[in-house]
Amino acid sequence: MEHESRELQLLRAGSLELAIFRDEIAVIAEWREPTPLPHSPKSVLGVVSIQGRMLTVLDLSVLSNFETGPGDGSDALPRHLISLRGDEQLALAVAAIGETLIVSDSDLSEPAATEERFVLSVLQRGDVEVKVLNLKELFPTALQGRERRQRRF
Repeated sequence: MEHESRELQLLRAGSLELAIFRDEIAVIAEWREPTPLPHSPKSVLGVVSIQGRMLTVLDLSVLSNFETGPGDGSDALPRHLISLRGDEQLALAVAAIGETLIVSDSDLSEPAATEERFVLSVLQRGDVEVKVLNLKELFPTALQGRERRQRRF
């Protein structure tokens, strides 16, 4: 049985080790402060323009209820924006960009039943559990039942 191989981009948001399939990323940009949106959930930092697209910036560490531990938290501050492909016009605030891995379906396991709904699968790398993001669930999770904004053609 042959397993499909895909590129997986590793990243870190707060203390979370995360990954996104490379074909779901439009561009990785240096951090710029988003313009806040009034009455938005805490996980929505605001909007930014990247390559002429206005994108809603999500804070993954807030979305997953991550809380900064001891110290000044400077290593958890966002340093990059990941612009995602798709109709929802999203960007993710991340602290660090890691390596790119080639993985097959057999390398990934199902997430635990208690896992956030935006976790598609899990990659075990030694003692570290890397959560692969389900991008279709990010915005609904961030808005928690509020109306979704999608690009219309």
